Amino acid sequence: MKQMTFLFLLIVISVRSYSQDTNCTQYHRGKFTYTDSANNIIIVKRKKNFQVETNQTTNVWINFRITWKSDCEYQLEQVGTNSKARRKYNHTFTTTIISKLLGEAGYEYTCACKDPAVAKISGVMKKLGE
Repeated sequence: MKQMTFLFLLIVISVRSYSQDTNCTQYHRGKFTYTDSANNIIIVKRKKNFQVETNQTTNVWINFRITWKSDCEYQLEQVGTNSKARRKYNHTFTTTIISKLLGEAGYEYTCACKDPAVAKISGVMKKLGE
């Protein structure tokens, strides 16, 4: 009986620890920044269903519709941009997985992109103060 009680407590503690480690809801809204492959700083403003990314060097902005597939996985659909070169990616989807939580600092992500030039990327999305 002691072994069953111990096993039950171990399972409860493991599940509770896992759920705390995968609490990505703090990243569903807010202002973030990341550095792209060309070392440009990108500012991300994320609201309920939309995300806007602005390249600080080129002033190119891209609007996305964001759909949360799970707590730590989301899909972006590009819906508009001021870049003629990026317009061909309107209505394409990108799936992003939050792979490691960094708390208030942000998160690490992995992204599977439809853009053949950028098949799979990973990086750090830093959370900025509101």
